Amino acid sequence: MNQLLRIFRPEVEVTIKVVFLVALTSLYVLTFAWGYEGRQQARQWREVACSYRLNELERTTPGLAGGRAACATLDRIGMRIATRVQ
Repeated sequence: MNQLLRIFRPEVEVTIKVVFLVALTSLYVLTFAWGYEGRQQARQWREVACSYRLNELERTTPGLAGGRAACATLDRIGMRIATRVQ
């Protein structure tokens, strides 16, 4: 890369290297942020699925929820939602 940048003045060469390094670092950090956001969305969808299942159970067994989180209630009564980790 140094041979390619030698056609520029040293200040421009340093600026191009810094911009390239910042862009590369930003892309690296962006992959972690994307993964974190995906996990958050998966947790939200899991909670929605638990609440639907709990609502179905509430029709047959009133008073089951008790004001807790839907997934925690399903875990408490032994009906776990399968989680898959990749």
